[in-house]
Amino acid sequence: MTTSEKISLHTQAALALVCAIAYFYAFKLNLYWFDVFEFSAGVNWIYIPSGLRLLFVLVLLETGALGIAAASLLINYTWGSPDAHVFNAVTALISAGAPYLSRHIAVHFLNLNPQLSGLTAAGFFKISVLFAIVSAALHQIWFYGYGHTDNMLNSTLVMGMGDWFGTVLVLAFASLAIKGYQFMSDSVIRR
Repeated sequence: MTTSEKISLHTQAALALVCAIAYFYAFKLNLYWFDVFEFSAGVNWIYIPSGLRLLFVLVLLETGALGIAAASLLINYTWGSPDAHVFNAVTALISAGAPYLSRHIAVHFLNLNPQLSGLTAAGFFKISVLFAIVSAALHQIWFYGYGHTDNMLNSTLVMGMGDWFGTVLVLAFASLAIKGYQFMSDSVIRR
């Protein structure tokens, strides 16, 4: 069952907007904190927004992907090339499609439960590595084909590491936030 079958269109639009805003500001925050770690244009050693891409798609499926695509399009027009419409659109589709494709591969070939129940640390590790590889490879193939990268192999490796570091940081933070929420909820119930 897809996200669209579970929640209303208005709620999906609101969630997509929240994902887009969060992704956009995570990008800005990443520029502020980690711009010094940029390897080349669009390739960072640490890329926090990649973790949000995976998290939003794991949880919200198409709704999360739509928010990511919208924010990525805005980012590409704001910090990229405002006249490169095809480049910006395809890059946005790759940004949203890579986590979606990774989730699909994980469900069908790594036995990831589609509802994410029983997801262990080992499962998170597998999906984060898979996502980093898929995202970096798709982006760099596109960047190389469009003439935006000189060394596809090095850029792919660095982007993969940056996406993985960012994903691990976001997933660890999300896990801690969930545990903190559960702890606080349990404390309130006990009173």
